[in-house]
Amino acid sequence: MRMLVNVILLLLLATPAFSQVHTGQAKDDKTTAEIQKLFGDLNDAIVKKDRARLEKLLADEFQYIRPSGAVANKTTQISGILANDPMSSAPIPAPAADNLMLFGDVVVVRNTVRGSVITTIIVKRNAQWQLLQAQSTRLAAERNPVNLDPKLLDAFLGKYQFGPNAIASVTREGDSLRWRGGNRMPVTLVPLSATHFFAKETETEMMFIKDEKDQVTDVVLRVGSCQDSKAKKIE
Repeated sequence: MRMLVNVILLLLLATPAFSQVHTGQAKDDKTTAEIQKLFGDLNDAIVKKDRARLEKLLADEFQYIRPSGAVANKTTQISGILANDPMSSAPIPAPAADNLMLFGDVVVVRNTVRGSVITTIIVKRNAQWQLLQAQSTRLAAERNPVNLDPKLLDAFLGKYQFGPNAIASVTREGDSLRWRGGNRMPVTLVPLSATHFFAKETETEMMFIKDEKDQVTDVVLRVGSCQDSKAKKIE
């Protein structure tokens, strides 16, 4: 019986399917180890301010897109590291194997660090892994809607002008406010406070401004975390 089991096992090991799976896993493990070493080498080069190694580890097309939307290329990034710029010279933790997505000579890494998602693209050229791009995106803040007296909603109704041909309108639908920018589809406004709302269907926020008579005069439209636009109430 034992001999029969051994024969079956030998036959299984010899099949192409088993061999391919085993080879693929070994390749993935090798790639994972190489990527983790790359991050270790990068952090060592950052600490030692080793320009020559940094030049090899970052691809010529490298870009770092910061949460603010600012873009640093290879030259800017290395200069920031050498100058101890906090945004450029902060240590980068080696990614866990579960965070790696392998696509041949391209690896994508996703990490969540201090409320931001960092996506990194790494490519292999001439047997050398290099960082091609990193993008840090802040996660949306947790929102806690409040209940407003429906009688207060009428104060926000009207039209708001951002520019000569840029007008948004606020209308009422039952106990909810609806915002429509130009010819775009209307969205429902959910209150976060007596004057602060967010669009239910998007990440857009609206902060309404009142005067000393408690009349709405303006609105500040915030898209994401870095773009504000102010509009005056005209009707």
